[in-house]
Amino acid sequence: MILLFIHASDFSFSVREKAIKNPEEPKLQSLKKENVLVVFTTVEKGDDDEIVKKAVNEILDVYGKVKASSLVIYPYAHLSDNLESPSLAIPILQKLEESVKERNIEVYRTPFGWYKQFMINCYGHPLSELSKRIRHEVEYEKSDELAICEKFGFPNSPYAYFLRNAVLEHVKWLGNAFSITEDEDVEEREISVKYLEPHGRRLPCINESPHIKVKVKGKIDIISQFSDSKNSYKIVEEKEGYSEVDVNLLTYYYLLSAQKESPPTLPIWLSPIQVRILPVKQDFVKSAIEIASKINGRVDVDDLPDGLGAKIARAGKDWIPYVVILGEREIRTLSLTVKVREKNEQRSYTIEELNEEISKEDPLKLKSNFPLLLSQRSKKYIVSK
Repeated sequence: MILLFIHASDFSFSVREKAIKNPEEPKLQSLKKENVLVVFTTVEKGDDDEIVKKAVNEILDVYGKVKASSLVIYPYAHLSDNLESPSLAIPILQKLEESVKERNIEVYRTPFGWYKQFMINCYGHPLSELSKRIRHEVEYEKSDELAICEKFGFPNSPYAYFLRNAVLEHVKWLGNAFSITEDEDVEEREISVKYLEPHGRRLPCINESPHIKVKVKGKIDIISQFSDSKNSYKIVEEKEGYSEVDVNLLTYYYLLSAQKESPPTLPIWLSPIQVRILPVKQDFVKSAIEIASKINGRVDVDDLPDGLGAKIARAGKDWIPYVVILGEREIRTLSLTVKVREKNEQRSYTIEELNEEISKEDPLKLKSNFPLLLSQRSKKYIVSK
């Protein structure tokens, strides 16, 4: 909801003609008042009783400060491009009017859905022109656990970009959706995606730009809420036959869950790099590139001039699910020695077996957004040895 406050020495209005097909029946055809607080009000999608309560508090605060004699609620659709439908906006405005009246204030409300002539004379003092946008906002505290988001460089690293997109695609997959729409009224097998600007305190993952929300029809099989040491988070809002999923919060949940594993392990579908090949000698980099071309997954090659121990440690800090140790035997036989992070074990794979295991665990099959060789990657995104 958006409120534009004008403290007016004089205000008058009169109804002219219909602006929509089915406007509200006007109980007030005209009005003329002095020393009045006029509240031009825009009802936005998602506004509800909670928003009304917040709006009432804002109105009472301004009304008391300017010491107006009366108040006018004036429906005004020109403050937003995210308008609620008339059938839902009118009851919200009625509730707003009734709630303010309960505070023993002289209140008038102009009718919704009509062209109206009005005249207004603003006092011009410091509080005579104010505006406020009221949203469903939660102010989160910064928890120690949010360090996991900082590890992956949220909000603007290549890791953050991939992880957010992977979670978005995962929601689409869980919702059995095949298309994306901009419409609010989503149909079966499609999703609506909104990219929003965050409000309040900026925190990695949970309140950053972009703030992504996905709307699907019906229910979706995703955890609805979780907590860390400081906050409780609601991932899914269900209302009117739809589910709205907060992609940022869901991303944080997956990272937090992965961190609790021993060792910390992301799901294969969410891992920015699924396979890293470690040539034990620089002479083996060319063979590593050839083997990488045969792996059907997100793969890179650690071609940096470090020892094998340093490369293994780096892969561990990067949470790589499959780490291929490439020596002479592996090049000759194509039987790969692989350290499997989730099981904390080392075993042999053929390339076909490795591809099959990745395919089984990753229905999304997203492309990597990193170069194949670590030497081609920005030093900012290379974990030190």
